[in-house]
Amino acid sequence: MPTNRIFQGEDQQWYFNVRGNHAVGPFISFREADDALNRHVSECKRRTRVGISWPEQLTPRRMLKRHKTAARPT
Repeated sequence: MPTNRIFQGEDQQWYFNVRGNHAVGPFISFREADDALNRHVSECKRRTRVGISWPEQLTPRRMLKRHKTAARPT
């Protein structure tokens, strides 16, 4: 993970920033903050995976193709 997300606060504890500049922590060490950040990112990736199978006509490629080939009014 990029280490610029992990920082040491004025209380000498470690934190990491997530989207929206929200600090998560405190952690006792840099290593603990890094591990927690990696778990956080993995969990976010897991949540965003699509677990359904889209019908073929609803795939983005087909939808864009239809849009491009649709007749335009004159």
